[in-house]
Amino acid sequence: MSFLIYQKQNPEFLNNYLKYKRYIELSSETTVNETYFDLRTLFRYLKLCQYKEINIDTINIEEFKKITIKDITIEDISKITKNTIEQFINFLNYVLNNSPKTRNRKLASIKKFFEYLSNNNYIVANPTKFVKTAQIEKRLPKYLNLENSKKLLSTTAKIEHRNKIRNYTIICLFLNCCLRLSELVNININDIKLDDRTLKVTGKGNKDRITYLNDAVIEALKMYLEIRPNLDKTNMDYNALFLSERKKRISRRSVQSIIENELKKAFHDVKKGLHTHSLRHTGATLLYNENNVSILIIQKILGHKHLSSTEIYTHVSNKKLKEIMENSTISSIIEKMEESNNGKL
Repeated sequence: MSFLIYQKQNPEFLNNYLKYKRYIELSSETTVNETYFDLRTLFRYLKLCQYKEINIDTINIEEFKKITIKDITIEDISKITKNTIEQFINFLNYVLNNSPKTRNRKLASIKKFFEYLSNNNYIVANPTKFVKTAQIEKRLPKYLNLENSKKLLSTTAKIEHRNKIRNYTIICLFLNCCLRLSELVNININDIKLDDRTLKVTGKGNKDRITYLNDAVIEALKMYLEIRPNLDKTNMDYNALFLSERKKRISRRSVQSIIENELKKAFHDVKKGLHTHSLRHTGATLLYNENNVSILIIQKILGHKHLSSTEIYTHVSNKKLKEIMENSTISSIIEKMEESNNGKL
């Protein structure tokens, strides 16, 4: 875990907060790591503000990364005001070139941190309470159409590669089960029940859900399990479904690299904006556009807590829109009424 690796470089109250998130709140390892990096950026900014000899508006990223935070104290944190946080957000924007989405994520991490400090009486007032998030224009996620999805699977299965069965199975799971990257890498062999055709998925907040497997996924898993190396039970990753070349649980970065390479093979160049998460978008979009699956069912498949999170995956395709307009316009309704009346004569 990244936040544990860096413990000696942090003030103790920061380490305590991160452990609280991981072991008391049971936040995922990924969430805690991101929280750490977000807070470390804030702490570095606080130190930077203290340096008279460094221009805060012209410091480069490499110099910024060298700033240590070990000596930041609770007293330093208690002096932070709403204005400090707003200036920090401006720094993220104009100096570090963070996108609105990234700035909002960092602000969310900081708000939760100060809420924890306030609730536990480390500070008197919460300076983040009235800091507003940046406006983000909602963009539809990139995804593959049905034809290109089949091409990606077909190319992965055909081109000879020592890990082609593993890679094919990974893509098959993404497209058919609409998994998150973190969910896929954390799958254990005992999460799979081939007889019941189910897969237990551990989603955000360590919440489990059951995903049902279709014939394509069952077949892919069976092929992969036949060639997957058997590890001794003394190996901490012996139960991991997907293994790396070193016979360790496959990492998120490795999966991202696999998807990038398979996209290149299938389409010769990576389609702009496509990445690992695009396959999750693709699976959800195809369920909605091609199979007319209810958005409420898709919400359960994706493991979304709120329906609003699911709506972005459900783009009404031109095909579906054309079908709706042809069958639901005033003229078609009148035609159907006339046909019905003529039938009665």
